[in-house]
Amino acid sequence: MMTITLRIFLILVSIVSMLSMIRKIRKSKMQIEYTIFWIIVAGLLIIIAIFPQIAMFFSELLGFQTPANFVFAFTIFILFIKVFMMTVEISILEAKIKELTQKMALNIKNSEEK
Repeated sequence: MMTITLRIFLILVSIVSMLSMIRKIRKSKMQIEYTIFWIIVAGLLIIIAIFPQIAMFFSELLGFQTPANFVFAFTIFILFIKVFMMTVEISILEAKIKELTQKMALNIKNSEEK
């Protein structure tokens, strides 16, 4: 069984993170597509905290000793996915920056030759 302390902690942290994301969107500090991921994760944690039977079901199904262990493992798994997605995006952006830099260098060289 998930303790009431863990459930309250999950709800509070999720609400605070949701409000923080919404505030960053309003101040145009983050793009909406990046914050949607975090809002969904926070919503899932709130659902798990309100309905601990979900965590109990999956912890028994997957062989975790306690639902709290399942919640922590689930959170770590989600964060690994996010880090992987960000690594892929950074690699794509670095390739684009390299290509743009090379094109700019060629344009400068061609304009100097004329």
